[in-house]
Amino acid sequence: MLERGTITLLGLLLALVSSADRWAVQAFRKSFEELSVHTLPDSGSLEDCSLRLQKLAHDEPPAAQLEEFPSYSREFAHLAAIGWKPKSGDDIEWRCSGSLIAENFILTAAHCTQDEGVEPTVVRMGDLDLYSAKDDRYAQQVEIAEIIRHPEFNFSSAYHDIALLRLKKSVTVTDFVTPACLYTNDSLTFDKLQAAGWDFYAEVSPPILTTPLNPINQDRCKFWYRDNKEAFRKGINRMLMCAGDEQLKSCPSDTGGPLQVKLLSSSRYTPFVVGVSALGVPCGATTPGVYAKVPHYILWIEAVTKLVYHPPECVIRHISRRELDTSLVAPELKTTALETHLTGKKGTVEANPLRAKLHVFKEFKCAVGKDGENVEWLCGCTIVAQDFALTSARCVKDVDVNVVNYRNDWKKIAEVIFHPEYDRKTLYNDLALIRLQTDNRNRYDWKAVSCIGAPGEEDQSEYLTFGIGPYNLNDDGRTDGNADGTERYVTATLQRVANANCTEAYKGYGILKSGLNATQFCFGSGGDHLVPGACEPWNGNEVLGEIRPPNDPNPFPEDLVGVSSYAPDCGFGRRPLVASRAIAFRDWMDTIIYKATKVQTVPQVLMEKELALDYICEASDREAGVCVHIDHCSHRALAKDVVKVCTNETAPIVCCPVNSFIATAHLPLLTECETNYQRFRKKYADFVGDRGTALPLEDGAHPHSVMIGWKVNKTATAWHCTGTLINLSTVLTTAGCANSVRRRSPEVVSVGETNVARIYDGAAQIIRVKETIRYPSYNAKTHDNDIAVLKLESDVLVNENAIPACLWRDLNRTPYYGQEVHFDGQSLTARDKNVVHNRDCQLFTSHTELTNDQLCWQEFRLRPDGADAPNCGRKGNPFITLQRTNNIYLPYLVGLYSYDRQCAGGEPIVATRISSYINWISLYM
Repeated sequence: MLERGTITLLGLLLALVSSADRWAVQAFRKSFEELSVHTLPDSGSLEDCSLRLQKLAHDEPPAAQLEEFPSYSREFAHLAAIGWKPKSGDDIEWRCSGSLIAENFILTAAHCTQDEGVEPTVVRMGDLDLYSAKDDRYAQQVEIAEIIRHPEFNFSSAYHDIALLRLKKSVTVTDFVTPACLYTNDSLTFDKLQAAGWDFYAEVSPPILTTPLNPINQDRCKFWYRDNKEAFRKGINRMLMCAGDEQLKSCPSDTGGPLQVKLLSSSRYTPFVVGVSALGVPCGATTPGVYAKVPHYILWIEAVTKLVYHPPECVIRHISRRELDTSLVAPELKTTALETHLTGKKGTVEANPLRAKLHVFKEFKCAVGKDGENVEWLCGCTIVAQDFALTSARCVKDVDVNVVNYRNDWKKIAEVIFHPEYDRKTLYNDLALIRLQTDNRNRYDWKAVSCIGAPGEEDQSEYLTFGIGPYNLNDDGRTDGNADGTERYVTATLQRVANANCTEAYKGYGILKSGLNATQFCFGSGGDHLVPGACEPWNGNEVLGEIRPPNDPNPFPEDLVGVSSYAPDCGFGRRPLVASRAIAFRDWMDTIIYKATKVQTVPQVLMEKELALDYICEASDREAGVCVHIDHCSHRALAKDVVKVCTNETAPIVCCPVNSFIATAHLPLLTECETNYQRFRKKYADFVGDRGTALPLEDGAHPHSVMIGWKVNKTATAWHCTGTLINLSTVLTTAGCANSVRRRSPEVVSVGETNVARIYDGAAQIIRVKETIRYPSYNAKTHDNDIAVLKLESDVLVNENAIPACLWRDLNRTPYYGQEVHFDGQSLTARDKNVVHNRDCQLFTSHTELTNDQLCWQEFRLRPDGADAPNCGRKGNPFITLQRTNNIYLPYLVGLYSYDRQCAGGEPIVATRISSYINWISLYM
């Protein structure tokens, strides 16, 4: 648990990564054709989150800053050969191996300290081929000053077979001569260990090598050595361990060499000695090798060497000399140890440091805590709506959490809602939603929201999750001795683990008593283990497909793949991270956040007496209704306790409450637009982009646009607002537009011209308005029912600049993207816009009294600094969606600009929703 101040925002921002990099930032950018067909459910849903939060990209993100990393092997830097000088001659006989564990100490087997009564005199490090001078450029040879055997060692047995060699002088630490660390925990959780050293029994010059070995169960090892009474009179005890592999043909056959494991910290692998080779050849034989178990001798070793081998303290001593994370320097790109020693070549590669498997994340993201004198941050979270956070249920159950912190923006908690099937004894259904105390001024920005990843997005190879770890175990590793152990937010790169393997890893653990199920998945490190303490898990943290760069002026939503339930060592090591699949719980989240019920999930009841289409019926709650096709009825009106079905003979015909459906009789009239005028329709459409702010409409663009005017005198007309041509003699606009001139209705319209200055040049059709019909219950103060029909005295002559638009008539979904035709008093221009969910517009803007008959839209293109762009317009401006069908684009009128309040600051405006008035409009077509 973290206290106030331990998580700080760093001044540095997360660098962007290049498109060529593994963690390429692929902004959610759809083509015009892809985007134009997307619609939002009017009831609200997390399903369209990544669509709703897309914005028109302003510029491509800059490329990542790559850094140079050494790519040469240093895996043998701690190995030492132990030699005996003959009585005559200069040739040294190398008979044992050891491990450099301090600048002046070698760790080896005690039986290696005497051979036929003679003690070794010298050690050699930084040399691969002991009997060739070709690779000696990095070698260091030092005489032994003192041999210190473990006090309980006896040459007549293999117990306590461990010794230290104190050197006459300290080695010079280099890339190729560097002390190893010692593993201090008696509990070994590694599936593989490595034996390292020379094969002194080889027929040629002894090759240096490392070999992966399997840890052997203690009871099994006792069985193998049950008859070796000379070395193990008391059997294999807890001070010993065994490892081997019967399938391998070659491995280090010397004694005294290390049994080791490489542990990751600061993007580098540090070798940790786990055991010291005492007896046996651990490969190609029926008996495993026996090793003195180093953790049992730590106190003795520390007393002799006067050093502390606590892993976090040991690794920072020489971290800059260690081999790099394979994600930064792939094994196939490495210069081999032999090549480097022979030629002196020290290769480098360019890489993005953010590719590292574990590193400090420059910005703190999301945490749930308990505020008080010192706030305790208990777990991670994800902002899934501007007023909701998602976390692990087990993290906040029975804990009085009261605050959420997203990037140092604190919000009070109003309520915690647990998944109804959460079982605190297991990891199943381990999710909780946190409703925040927010209003239209105090809420998280839409850019804070992460979206539930679609099913296909779970199939990528690598994922990101987060934890907490000390800075000196997660820095860049370029500097030795970093003493800054303050806790930082770290990100881990993990891979999917097969469900069966994950279930096996947790076999016997009650938290997954039934194995991994369809609502969960696992992530692991691919075999990497961490230095103890490098990363502590934070339950409730997000599992992401990629991270959104905070300084990208073109934000896109991050895809939330999962929520962490349980993650020893942040998913590294033997037991992988277990997470809840976010998408498996999306429907549940919708019911909480949007209070949305899918009509498909509501029970259906066939009426006792089946009724045909258009018959009068009694809907739920004894409301009057009409039998209509389910797609022509508002699902908000249906999604209650039960849906009454009139008949199921041909298609689902339901009893839809009055004022919640499209009358069947109006459909032929509404669909005429889709088949007429096709030869005039556009065959190409695209985003407006920057054109909308400066240039008037091009010829043939939005030919349904109408300028509405009032006569000033016999020769002059004042053009105040706009409307939309919906058939040859009907224009649709807002009642507010029709009331632009006090006590006078509109008198003329101009069709086919986009600029006031050219209206009388011949292209425009100027037609008198015969009648203005405002919606009967229009309220000028509240802007309710802000819609009006203008009937023209004569029909418009159709040409490429004068064509009616169609009416959007889907009562349940609204296009996300469209174009507003804007009138500035002089000319018409088009602007890219996007719809904002009514719930979000009502809760997070000044439009708190928004109704279902209204909608909100805002500027689709952000300002260059990433802020929301101004969004002002004029009454009657249409919101048009262009839908591709039969190789042409049909324009559909979705909304009409009604009013605004703070549009200059980018706040959405309120528009009249056309689909709510379809039946009324049809009466005048």
